[in-house]
Amino acid sequence: MAAPHGFRVIDADGHVMEPDSMWTEYIDPAFRDRAPRRAAQDGEGWAQMLVDGQPMYRHYPDALVAEFARRTEESYGPYAAAGFDAPSQVQSLDDQGIDVSFLYPSLGLGTVTIDGMDPKLAAAISRAYNRWLADFCSHAPDRLKPVALLSLHDVELAIGELRFAVDKLGMRNVMLRPNMVSGRSVGHPDTARFWAECASLGVSVSFHEGCHTMLPAAGADRFTTHFAMHSACHPMEQMMAFIALVDGGVMERHPELRFGFMEAGCGWVPYLLWRMDDLEYRNWKFQIPEVKHEPSEYFRRQCWVSAEGCEPYLGKIAADIGTDRLLYASDYPHPDHEFGEELEDVLKADLPDDVKRAMLWDNPAAFYGLS
Repeated sequence: MAAPHGFRVIDADGHVMEPDSMWTEYIDPAFRDRAPRRAAQDGEGWAQMLVDGQPMYRHYPDALVAEFARRTEESYGPYAAAGFDAPSQVQSLDDQGIDVSFLYPSLGLGTVTIDGMDPKLAAAISRAYNRWLADFCSHAPDRLKPVALLSLHDVELAIGELRFAVDKLGMRNVMLRPNMVSGRSVGHPDTARFWAECASLGVSVSFHEGCHTMLPAAGADRFTTHFAMHSACHPMEQMMAFIALVDGGVMERHPELRFGFMEAGCGWVPYLLWRMDDLEYRNWKFQIPEVKHEPSEYFRRQCWVSAEGCEPYLGKIAADIGTDRLLYASDYPHPDHEFGEELEDVLKADLPDDVKRAMLWDNPAAFYGLS
């Protein structure tokens, strides 16, 4: 497509809005009665859902749902009117000036993230979502790129879905929640076989948090407002996921794995790397003999992070962590941002064109393995 702003653009973190019907249409019939469904018949968009009869969101008042709906209509009205279907998704890319978008779930961020849920149900929901997403992206496969949804409630089932997504659906990129699942962090020893399989298959792995869901999350033990919970969970859970991967030796064992940290900004990265290098690793590395390098070396070797174009320290962070580590992400069509706002912010940021070019194309192409 033509680039009116002079840059080719890969959206490293766009979202689909899943239609209600897809959960029962695509799930294994054995789980159809337990599939995600609306808590109220007239619910839609961001309204509460039930999974196996249990609420998907906590601390989720009607006023917040109404505000999400108002903002969605205000910023994304024409695309919402089309049901956020695949043609409207492509039209939104044209209207923003985006060439390619890697697509993450919206409701799916909560459907497989109820702590203690039946692992087989979680796997069936993941399978349903991934099958639907493959069909969705088939409308324009050069522009709509699927990111498979996985859950670590059961490691062996997660490996099975990983193989299905790669071998049967042709997906090359997968996502996990950064939170503790079934009492395990993403670096827990029990996950070792999963990471080995990811490395063997050559996939990239993204971490994406979701607020109000039923997993243990930073802030959820003490806050009830969206303001406070959203402030805490996105950056802090990403920080803890990175710590877990380093502490668990995952990056040391699999230097070829590519990790992405989405939708939390990038300001947390230099602080965390400084603290882990200069305070923790220097003093306490005897506790983690498998970890041979400073945490910052692992990050610069195999990690990427999505950045908000409006972050006031963006230029300094680009220099601190490497201009090749930053990703552009639209977050379309979530109510946190207005339509096209994120790309506009990057384009007007006080950054050299070569840094913008890296954020908008070169870096996401490297992370996702896009030729």
